[in-house]
Amino acid sequence: MKILALLFAMMAPLPAQEFEVASIRPAKQDGNHDSDNYQGRWVAHNLALKRLIAVAWDVDNSLEAGGPNWIDSDSYDIDANIPADYVNAPRDQFLHMIQRLLADRFRLTIHREPRQISGYALVPAKAGSKMANARPSESGSDFSSNGMHLKATGVTMEAFAKRLSRNRDIGRVVVDKTGFIGRFDFELDWAPAQQDSDEHPSIFTAIQEQLGLKLESAKVQIQAVVIDRVEKPSEN
Repeated sequence: MKILALLFAMMAPLPAQEFEVASIRPAKQDGNHDSDNYQGRWVAHNLALKRLIAVAWDVDNSLEAGGPNWIDSDSYDIDANIPADYVNAPRDQFLHMIQRLLADRFRLTIHREPRQISGYALVPAKAGSKMANARPSESGSDFSSNGMHLKATGVTMEAFAKRLSRNRDIGRVVVDKTGFIGRFDFELDWAPAQQDSDEHPSIFTAIQEQLGLKLESAKVQIQAVVIDRVEKPSEN
């Protein structure tokens, strides 16, 4: 019986996914805009609510609709404590905590709505994939970037397409149409748009030459985040 009780305890879901304590204040306007989690805290600096929604629902800003003008003009600083049980939680659980915070403090309610927009389909190039399959012994996935250099470890093509959707040089939503199943390791180097470079090509050319993939213009179906209700947060 003790063994069964232990097994049920291990299988039980974690408590409600929310930050222990969180402060939200008008941002310090210093020109920097960022968010990060470290040492049991999630800190967002000088981010508009529109960007915070994009972070929480893992979408691009262009996939949001509705809401008053201030969600894009007023910026906030957030400092939130992550519960010990969630410090190493999967990314989707962490994002759910941000969603709950925005719903509580901004009285935010949203719904998802299918829309068709102009975008890109990520497809195999004629030469075939030049990416390496991730080793079975490796766990998890990760992107790391330094300027115009991107390193991917154990990532799916769906995750890569989402990453490309946020690239300013691409400027459109990218959806995965490669048909590739599994996880891949690769590195990508490119030059910024409107900047000549003898060392690296544009990101479109780099994707084809270095990864064996390409971006094709296409009508893509997306789930837009539509804002139904929102209020400015009260002072802490």
